[in-house]
Amino acid sequence: MPHSEVRDAGVGKPEEGGDPRRWRALWIIVSAQLLVVLDASVVNIALPSAQSALDMSDSSRQWVVTAYSLTFGGFLLLGGRVADLKGRKKLFIAGLLGFAVSSLVGGFAVNEAMLLISRGAQGVSAAFLAPAALSLLTTMFTSDKERAKAFGIFGAAVGTGGVVGMILGGVLTEYLSWRWCLWFNVPVVLLILGPAMRGLSESKGARSSYDLPGALTATVGVGSLIYGISEAIEDGWLGTSTLAFSGAGVLILALFVWIESRAAQPMMPLRIVLNRVRGSGYLIVILIASGLYAYYLFLTYYLQLVQEYSALMTGLAFVPIGVGVLLGSLGTGQALSGLSARTVMIGGLLLSAAGFALTGTINPDTGFWTVLFPSQMLIGLGIGAALTTVMKITLDGVAPEESGVASALTNATREIGGAIGISALNVVAISVADGGRGEDAITDGYAAAFLAGGGLMLLATLLVAVAIRPRRTTEVQ
Repeated sequence: MPHSEVRDAGVGKPEEGGDPRRWRALWIIVSAQLLVVLDASVVNIALPSAQSALDMSDSSRQWVVTAYSLTFGGFLLLGGRVADLKGRKKLFIAGLLGFAVSSLVGGFAVNEAMLLISRGAQGVSAAFLAPAALSLLTTMFTSDKERAKAFGIFGAAVGTGGVVGMILGGVLTEYLSWRWCLWFNVPVVLLILGPAMRGLSESKGARSSYDLPGALTATVGVGSLIYGISEAIEDGWLGTSTLAFSGAGVLILALFVWIESRAAQPMMPLRIVLNRVRGSGYLIVILIASGLYAYYLFLTYYLQLVQEYSALMTGLAFVPIGVGVLLGSLGTGQALSGLSARTVMIGGLLLSAAGFALTGTINPDTGFWTVLFPSQMLIGLGIGAALTTVMKITLDGVAPEESGVASALTNATREIGGAIGISALNVVAISVADGGRGEDAITDGYAAAFLAGGGLMLLATLLVAVAIRPRRTTEVQ
């Protein structure tokens, strides 16, 4: 195979040019990605209302969230490879249409089964839409400088999507109905669809066949792993369901790797993940997502259960972290013009670790402006910079015909990391709070989870320091 390079963002010689419609296309891609990310969180605040309306049990309620993340994560690698083979624009538009239809059906749900099936269909649609969007961005921007700027804008959408979803969920639930948390997707898709059909350029890889055994084992393996991890919330880490599905997922993914190492045209060429920089980047995404997803969940619990915020006020309370992510992401392109990717990631991760640590000082009477506002700003700025940069390095140097599956891996590791973080830090929170009584014990549990999240950011910092060498180019075999 010919050698390619993973350039340390901002230091490679800029190439002029690229698709002439790339900047218009960027906003189409960003809008669609924001839709995908925020839909993972928009229903969180609406869950109590949906549960009451459809007479759902407490154990069934979590599946409104899990059904989406499970199918999204499980089908991502397949979606990435189909995008490479059949065309990224084609899959992007198909994903948009599927997302709109499933959202419309979910909003009209008359029972639990109808809602859960529609949420699963949303996840499958997102699994085809998200990797197509990211690979379109990668192939349309060829200049190092322009690509860094584009990834900054894209990273802002990824990082703020969860926050926007919580704010939107609070507003829609408070003033309209929980059903609008699903229906709002339809007009948004209609606004994106026309410009997407006119403004995106089609691209695809040179391969012409599917790796069916690889597709099946990747989809079932990732899906089983995410399901098993999510079961830890109810069943515990040593529960039968957790161990069975997680263990099966690991074994099936091991079989997937064995298949890919011998396939003539593998669905996921192993060189994509075996490269030191790129492979480390995927691990860093897992660690960042683990801390961030858990932070959103536990801060929501703290605000509603301890501080007794309304749904609307809870959503608005996340504005600082959204602003921080936005500023951190958009400032990354400028930072990378003078600093190495390694430096930007280390600085961002240390900032976010400080924010987690500050949140870990909460008590039942903690003030918003004295602790929660500055801690959210630190986390947002840090994760905005670090996540945007690491997404870029995982895609730099990937051959155009493989950008879809590489993009899918970035999304899949984020979903896996989120599932791991919520489950693992939930165990931390329960363990610390167990045996105590009242708001003090509950708050101590949340504080411990936030401190553990800060530890994950420090672990990611160590991984960057060890694996991402401070040199200008890294050869990829």
